Parts: sequence; C-alpha cells; structure tokens
Amino acid sequence: MQVAREVMVAKQPSRHMTYYDLSDALAQPGCAVCRLVANAVDRYLRGLLHESVNNPGVRERLRASSGFCREHSWQLQRRGDSLGIAILWRDLLTQGVQPENERRRRTDKRRNRMCPACEIALEAQYRYLETLLEHLEAGALRDEYVASAGLCLSHLRAALGHSPSGARDFLLASESEKLRRLVDELSEIIRKNDYRFRDEPWGPEKDAWIRATRKLAGESLEE
Repeated sequence: MQVAREVMVAKQPSRHMTYYDLSDALAQPGCAVCRLVANAVDRYLRGLLHESVNNPGVRERLRASSGFCREHSWQLQRRGDSLGIAILWRDLLTQGVQPENERRRRTDKRRNRMCPACEIALEAQYRYLETLLEHLEAGALRDEYVASAGLCLSHLRAALGHSPSGARDFLLASESEKLRRLVDELSEIIRKNDYRFRDEPWGPEKDAWIRATRKLAGESLEE
C-alpha cells in the first residue's frame, strides 16, 4: 500500500489553463474561487451583450428561466450596454404580458430553469474546485494556498464535501490556521478601539474586518 501511495503522489495531474488561472488567483486578495467564478460570469455576460442578444437559442434559454436572477440582472445592468439590454429585456417583458393561461401553456415545460449566469457560476465553481483539490491532493499548489487568503467559507465547505483525504486534511489544517490569525486580528481591532490603547499604531490587523467579510460572505460582485 505504501508503494501504491508513493506512485499516486508521484503522478502529477496535468497542468492546463485552469491550473494556471488558480495559481494566479491565489496570489491575489480574497477567495481565489470567488474571483475566478466572477470572472467566468463576467465573460459570459460580456459575450452575451456583444455577440448573442439576437441569437434565437440564447433568447429562448432566457425565456425559459424568465431572465436572470436579481444579482446577475444588476450585474448585467452595470455593464451599461443600453442597446443590448433593451433587446433582451423587451423580449422578456413581451413574454411577460401574455395572458396567463397562454404563457403557462407555452412555458410550463421550460419554466423553473436556473438563471443562465448562475449556471455558468456553478459550472466554473465545480471546475476550479475540482482542479484545486486534484492538485492539492498531489502536493501541488500547496505553497501558493498557504500564502493566500484561502477560500471563503462557502467554497471551503463545498471543497471539503468532495475532497480526497489528503486534500481535505491539508485544507482543514491550513484554514484553521488562517481563521485563528484572522480572529486574533479582529480581537486586536477591538482592543485598539478601547480608549486606553487608541494611541497604539495600527498593524496588519487594520483591514482584518474587510478580510473577515470576504471570508464569511465571499467576494463582492460589485464593480
């Protein structure tokens, strides 16, 4: 069994673009998977507005889900493409004013589909988490992960629910240490707001409250 284990560890998974995307994202602030998922959704929305607003298949897919969820509707809105958005929204709103019985007859079989941008987000989350776990299990990306902010709690829970034992043990140990340091820094913010210690200079804990929001809630999608 020991020999088999050594062979498994020695056999490194292939390093494709997803791997390098993760490596780059781990060097940036916040949850790498949040950042990469947001980038994937942004690419989808940009491509939709620039290339696909008149595509019948795309329009039919949007009708099937009654458009986008609130979060992604406003993310699309913030891109500021009045023409593209007008075309999409007119199509959806025209469908929305049909008589109820006619609208139901045409859409009952298609309705309740997920927001298409949410589908892109879930697909990207799965792809990046799968690649991260695969390489952590093989011993790659560990140094980058230790030096990073780690994952937000939502993506950490998703990763732990599907990780092989080696990757799971590594994530638990690494994130326990990251959370311990973050809690200590939050405690330091609280202490230095006490009038007795207000004259003490701020250290690396000064933005811990922002990093704690990222850890708890993930990265903001606001541009």
